[in-house]
Amino acid sequence: MTILQIADLHLFAGQEFLLRFLSDVASSERFDMIVSTGDNFGSSVGLDMVMDAYRPFLSYPGAFVLGSNDYYSPIPKRWSRYLSRSKPHPARVVPDLTYIPMVRQLRAAGWVDLSNACGTLSLPGATVSLLGTDDAHINRDRLVAPASSWEAPGTLRLGITHAPYTRVVSALTRAGSDLILAGHTHGGQIGIPGVGAIITNCDIARRYAKGLNRWETPDGSSSWLHVSAGLGTSPYAKVRIATRPEASLIHVHPA
Repeated sequence: MTILQIADLHLFAGQEFLLRFLSDVASSERFDMIVSTGDNFGSSVGLDMVMDAYRPFLSYPGAFVLGSNDYYSPIPKRWSRYLSRSKPHPARVVPDLTYIPMVRQLRAAGWVDLSNACGTLSLPGATVSLLGTDDAHINRDRLVAPASSWEAPGTLRLGITHAPYTRVVSALTRAGSDLILAGHTHGGQIGIPGVGAIITNCDIARRYAKGLNRWETPDGSSSWLHVSAGLGTSPYAKVRIATRPEASLIHVHPA
């Protein structure tokens, strides 16, 4: 089974090249399902671009969670703030982004909304049981009980979240996830060649900023964690250093 993970599009005017890239991915790569780990908007008028980005994939089975930049538009700030530790967001309680129409269109295509929810996808020759949370970066995360398919023999137990905060990754691990997919970090966005990410924009260690790693909890539970470096950036910090944008193809094989 091959999963295509799309993360952190942050779409705004001038990012049309990302739409062309994703169209090329859809036509040239082989995969069985799509997972979107959120932060799709870089502008309050980005809905059409977001749906254009996903349109080539809507015929595939899919699942998604939301990130803070699906609810709230980016805030202007100096790019140098990315070099400091993550700070709490200013309190915003009324979303200003058009996430509801996006969610409705993704659901209408049959994609599973995993924002504090569970679900099941049946693929040819495989069953994927899904467990997800809303964005921990803005404290919207709440882990629900998994679906009954979670315990079925031979099922892939897939955890999905936007920001890979320790509490969420550990909770999904303790729940029994075989694999957890997350985004949010942009792979650090600014790295040092040969060293890696400077920051993660959350509380996980820098070695988990991108890629596939084994995650272990103090009680001995363990899971695979894949954090995508994502494709976009904030419109107010349009820079990546030693951290290439990516869409991830993850090949899963039976144990």
